[in-house]
Amino acid sequence: MPSSDIGNEILFKRQNNEHYEFDDKYVSLKMLENNIFVFSIEAPQEEIGKSMMFFENLSMFEPILVDIGGTGNIPCYFKGVSPVVGKGPMMNGTHKNAFYTVTLQELVNAPPDVEAEHECVGCGFHNFTGESL
Repeated sequence: MPSSDIGNEILFKRQNNEHYEFDDKYVSLKMLENNIFVFSIEAPQEEIGKSMMFFENLSMFEPILVDIGGTGNIPCYFKGVSPVVGKGPMMNGTHKNAFYTVTLQELVNAPPDVEAEHECVGCGFHNFTGESL
């Protein structure tokens, strides 16, 4: 695959190398404030069952990597998974498809300490930190 092409797979990887891969036709992504990713997964029941076994074994705040289309690993924390909801036509009393969401928070470097970077003599900032002018 040329470097400009983005693949059609979404790969979730645990630190123990256990992973689960989806075709992107089953996944949509919404990004919220504070680097929160919400992956909505709608797929056939069989796919949902296999994938839920992967996500149900994750602990809250467990580090996880996600690779969207082969663009590289994005380090995240696992935040949770929603209940599974049946969707679409029914077959033998069960919906053919199902839907659930996975919530991750991207790991970002903490902003540098403003106080450590700040150099001045007698500025207003230090009045708020208790230092005298």
